[in-house]
Amino acid sequence: MNKALIFGANGLLGQSLMKRFAGKYQLVAASLEDHLYLDLPDCEYHQIDIAHRVRMQELLDSTRPDLIINAAAYTDVDKSERERELCWNVNVRGVENIVESGLAGQTTLVHISTDYVFDGEDPPYREIDHPNPRGNYARSKMASENIIKTSEFEYIIARSQVLYGSGKKIRLNFVTWVIDQLKKGKKIRVVSDQIGNPTYAPDLSEAIFRLLEQECYGLYHIAGQESISRYDFALKIAAQFNLNADLIEKISTEELNQKVPRPRNSTFVLDKLYNNITWLPHNVEDGLKLMKKEIE
Repeated sequence: MNKALIFGANGLLGQSLMKRFAGKYQLVAASLEDHLYLDLPDCEYHQIDIAHRVRMQELLDSTRPDLIINAAAYTDVDKSERERELCWNVNVRGVENIVESGLAGQTTLVHISTDYVFDGEDPPYREIDHPNPRGNYARSKMASENIIKTSEFEYIIARSQVLYGSGKKIRLNFVTWVIDQLKKGKKIRVVSDQIGNPTYAPDLSEAIFRLLEQECYGLYHIAGQESISRYDFALKIAAQFNLNADLIEKISTEELNQKVPRPRNSTFVLDKLYNNITWLPHNVEDGLKLMKKEIE
């Protein structure tokens, strides 16, 4: 059985990947926390800071994985402008530590990237479209992509967006935030002019698994098949979970006053993904239905 090392194993996507790859690979999990949140049998766990060069080399030397999936990332877009070095260390230095490990030619690398590499001015976006990242977070993710593309690794770069789902001890994502606030009877303000493809985390894991099974390497846009505004997404969340949609206020991006510009419309074209694996992630309604089954 091939060995898979998953960085960021305690995050939303990391937990989803662990579940999907369990039984198919010998799993080695790695994350910042002192223990693995999921209770998976026969899973080796390592607490590690991906930016720590020496410890990363030791881990990679000792485990010698056939597959590395990097789901670890610094993702706080606004805070990344204040914590520039930390953001860069995690998102760029961490990738450099993997690429410079000496495992190229022996190990396949899967890396998770983002729609934020685009400025959102000329959607929809295909893999061949020219990126224009804005802000430190976006530039760090673009830099990590470039490091991998110029490496000797066989790789999959999976660009995704608006990731949602459930898991153990995970921080709030858009869907869980909307549910939490509406259940408490709190009013929320949601932008109607930021548009993209909400992505159910197990769908991203499934797409990655299928791409690896069919040895379809390269850069892929992997996201939910439906493009929708954040406001309309919030309305669908309220409807699916039987919550009060009257508490959702429609606002513009200017009213939200975010510190770092977000892509206004980062809709993905998913043709390359479908043409390679003849499968697509769910639309919003079906993804939310699956999530509801998970948490109820």
